[in-house]
Amino acid sequence: MLKIDLHIHSIHSGHAYGTIYDIMRDAKSKGMEMIAITDHGPSMLGASTHIHFMMFGRSPKDHDGMEVLWGCEANIIDGEGSIDLDEKIVKKIDLLLLGLHLGTPYKDLGEKRNTEAVIKCFRKHPIHIFVHPATLFYKYDVEKVYQAACDNNILLEMNLANLAMLEDGDEKIRFEDLKKMVDIAKKNKKKIIVNSDAHFLHEIGDDSLLKKYWDRLGLDESMIINNYPDELRAFIKSKKLQKR
Repeated sequence: MLKIDLHIHSIHSGHAYGTIYDIMRDAKSKGMEMIAITDHGPSMLGASTHIHFMMFGRSPKDHDGMEVLWGCEANIIDGEGSIDLDEKIVKKIDLLLLGLHLGTPYKDLGEKRNTEAVIKCFRKHPIHIFVHPATLFYKYDVEKVYQAACDNNILLEMNLANLAMLEDGDEKIRFEDLKKMVDIAKKNKKKIIVNSDAHFLHEIGDDSLLKKYWDRLGLDESMIINNYPDELRAFIKSKKLQKR
């Protein structure tokens, strides 16, 4: 069970099923130390509008001794690397996650231009985590994108929902792309983050499937930033300073 899980969705994403207080109570009952509620950005089909994220200045940062961060899984919306979150909101939230998703204004530009769009986005915005990097809703050059994430000090995510997709034989994800992500992070002496991408309460913090793939992926405990809470907090703070 993870002690830190920084990618969790509430009902405000439109296709997740726990309220914010359901999530906090469930995570606390599992003995978790830090969570982040990171609903999809407002351009995602069914997601909440900007006003949802504007309220985070009043959100609780602690739930019975468990640290709570408030963020957004923003969406790339065009070939220039624009995202669907206003800059004023980006400055207010604790955590900026980035994904390339279906159900958003983004249109497939082909592998080369999709790759360029992601890398432009990395350079333009103070992104903490590039989420589910091996889920190819739109095809891009994974090696270039993984390297660009390392170059721009963005955490690559070992997404536990990806492993469930792999188990189910989903064609949008391949084991070799997950392995490349680990190898490139290692080559660059970068840590990765393990997150659940939970949409249901039972998924929060559940890393049981990771054990099955641990050795094949070449993972070791020293490269998992979840194991270093102080380093993770310092990293989050450094990006927040970048936003000013």
